[in-house]
Amino acid sequence: MKGDLRFGTDISYGWGILDRLGDLLPEGDAVLVLGRSSAKVLDLEKKVREHVHSRVEVFSGVEPNPLSITVEKGAGFIKETRPDLVIAAGGGSVMDAAKFMSVIARHGGTVLDYIEGTRSPPDSGYPVYAIPTTPGTSSEITPFSVVTVPERSNKLGLRHPAIYPKRAIIDPSLTVLLPKDQTAATGLDILSHAVESYWSKNATPLTREFSLGSVRLLRKHLMNAYEHGTDREAREGVSLASIFAGMAFSNNGTTICHAISYPITFDTGLPHGMACALTLGPTFDLLVGRDVDGMGELASSFGSTEGSFREDLLSFMTALNVPTRLSQIGFTGGAQRVIASGLGNFLHNFTIEVTEDDVMRIIDMIGR
Repeated sequence: MKGDLRFGTDISYGWGILDRLGDLLPEGDAVLVLGRSSAKVLDLEKKVREHVHSRVEVFSGVEPNPLSITVEKGAGFIKETRPDLVIAAGGGSVMDAAKFMSVIARHGGTVLDYIEGTRSPPDSGYPVYAIPTTPGTSSEITPFSVVTVPERSNKLGLRHPAIYPKRAIIDPSLTVLLPKDQTAATGLDILSHAVESYWSKNATPLTREFSLGSVRLLRKHLMNAYEHGTDREAREGVSLASIFAGMAFSNNGTTICHAISYPITFDTGLPHGMACALTLGPTFDLLVGRDVDGMGELASSFGSTEGSFREDLLSFMTALNVPTRLSQIGFTGGAQRVIASGLGNFLHNFTIEVTEDDVMRIIDMIGR
């Protein structure tokens, strides 16, 4: 197995590193993109203004699972403001939105133009500097942006090198105030990225090592971060797990679990990481049943065996107080809703060929 490792974002990491923000950003006017709750709780606008002494204009209120109309509105704001850089401070939704905004602001068009391929950015948008307040999405270091598109009744993603952030400024101390449910959801998002990138058909020995390292860190630290939010070692461990997972899936992408999660989240509002984790166990069993190499090593990184991984993951999710069945969240569309939403490139990226019957079996395993 061969493969290169490509990476498009500079990373600055460390507890309290936000205090060095002025040294990590270039000089120039900025648009600061913010979300809702974390922006208020962490007083992010004030913290950024303390370190950025040029003009700072604010676009705020990006919602969870950002809407395409919000992205296009923000792009218009950036275009009118004409900043030197864009600062995205918040969770994955804020960073996904800001990255897409920066491309549209510079190159025009709509969200669907880029997602459906009628436009492709010839180069990067406005340079984005990302300050994550949650681990999980790894959006601060990846070339992905996922946006909710109401007219398509689904969450849809864009992957393009043009949307790599210029720099990620990752300060685990910003995550200590995350409530338990968000800690669980973002942690399971990391786990999904790590596991799915491991079994991507494009996985390499390099990306697999990052995937395994991420799983080990999650298994060791997520429960402590969930139970004891101010535990510095636990929060640092989860943030590092997110970086490792991002290094893996930014190179080879995610697979079927992410594809299945999007209509579930769209229909029920279940947080993304929880929706992805629902199908990790059944998909693992599917691969074991097809004698796919490496599943034992993956299970071992979680402290399990091939035979116990699914049940161990269920126990882990139960301890995090997250749903493990579709019946718990009111998802009624079943496999037909999932299949109709389009699995597309996620299936092409999977290490085995998957049929509609396979998808139906996966959904059935979590439906009861």
